Amino acid sequence: MVKSRNYDQSYADHIKSKTALFQSFLKAKKLDGILVSSGSLEPIFQDDYYHPFVVNPYFKEWLPLLNVANCFVFIPIEGRPQLLFNQPVDIWHKVAAVPEAFWVPHFEITVYSNDEQCQLWLDSLEGDVSYIGREASFPKGLASSSRVNCKQTLAFVNYQRAYKSQYEIDSVDAANELAAIAHIAAKDQFYQGGSEYQINQSYLQSVKVREAELPYGNIVALNANGAILHYTHLDTAAIENRSFLIDAGYSVNGYAADISRSYCNDKTAAGKLFSSLIGALNKAQLDLIATMKSGAEYLQLHIEMHRRIADILFNSGVITVGTEIAVESGLTSVFYPHGLGHLLGLQVHDLGGWQQDDQGSEKSPPAEHPYLRLNRKLEVGMVITVEPGIYFIDALLDQWHGGEFSSYINWEAVDSLKPYGGIRIEDNIVIEADGTKNLTRQYLP
Repeated sequence: MVKSRNYDQSYADHIKSKTALFQSFLKAKKLDGILVSSGSLEPIFQDDYYHPFVVNPYFKEWLPLLNVANCFVFIPIEGRPQLLFNQPVDIWHKVAAVPEAFWVPHFEITVYSNDEQCQLWLDSLEGDVSYIGREASFPKGLASSSRVNCKQTLAFVNYQRAYKSQYEIDSVDAANELAAIAHIAAKDQFYQGGSEYQINQSYLQSVKVREAELPYGNIVALNANGAILHYTHLDTAAIENRSFLIDAGYSVNGYAADISRSYCNDKTAAGKLFSSLIGALNKAQLDLIATMKSGAEYLQLHIEMHRRIADILFNSGVITVGTEIAVESGLTSVFYPHGLGHLLGLQVHDLGGWQQDDQGSEKSPPAEHPYLRLNRKLEVGMVITVEPGIYFIDALLDQWHGGEFSSYINWEAVDSLKPYGGIRIEDNIVIEADGTKNLTRQYLP
């Protein structure tokens, strides 16, 4: 039974706090308002169809209106936020009704049905206004403005997004609960011998969702395909299911869950070794999460995970050198090439991960860890992912084969593990005043 959730009060607190924060920014920057587009339909080249609509994340930060193009939110320097709602006359497509939802009472809503009405409303916005959205989403006069996506506004918005309200945390929690149901259905289909396509269909059907409604394309990788970090091919062929890596999420109120799990269905010696690596990585991930707290540098946690993965690989006989040499030589990056995780929320890879302040200062990760998406101190209210991995990727392994440090790798063990692809374990974590809360493990082991 899925939890029953009421967002009335948490959203009221969320919108009150967010409005006050943005209005303080407007006063400090001597702006009169911020106008955010929901986005527009993007036509397919030389066709009369459109790409699936994806709402502007800066828009859904204000309200979970996720499927209506050409709407606008205006945050004035004083007063309530305003919504211009698009309800065109259209005989070809279903037109959205004016919403009745928990967020509606917090907006002044104007409905328009044609371009002239939209332009009149936009012309009524007086003063110095900053615009956020794709230029194609704004009328021509606004699209040419220097205030479209100006750096100082985006720097402020991106930075503050890292700190989640209770409404936002509740939404990510709900997304985790539903994603967990779908993950279990996918796992069951894997053990029943389903193809990648069939596994993905089980995922979608279990929570009655279309793939276009998910926050990202599901990674459903059998066997060696697990070594492709962003594999989304979904092969329809039935094969011998040795191993399974799934990275898939769900979205509630526009906020994403992002969960990964790995499984093995092979009792051979190599399969048992791969299973032991899954168990060891799962333990290392949970142990590292247990050390996390506000004030910790995420980069240092990422490096610590490299040390723990070095221990796993050495103890499993995959590498022949200990922790210090494995990390300092870059050997662990052969097996664990990506970052430990990222900010999570309105986008799967939420923005501002390198940002150090609301002015836009950034701290890039060091050259030896170029793919780390989060390089900030952890602070109360952040929602992050923790997703270590161990992979057997030919393109990375080949660089060490036959070279000066080739003896650091047990090539016989590696060759036996390549058919299993890789492992990723990913949970969604809230940083709290006294530690962390794991939003994923309460629903999915």
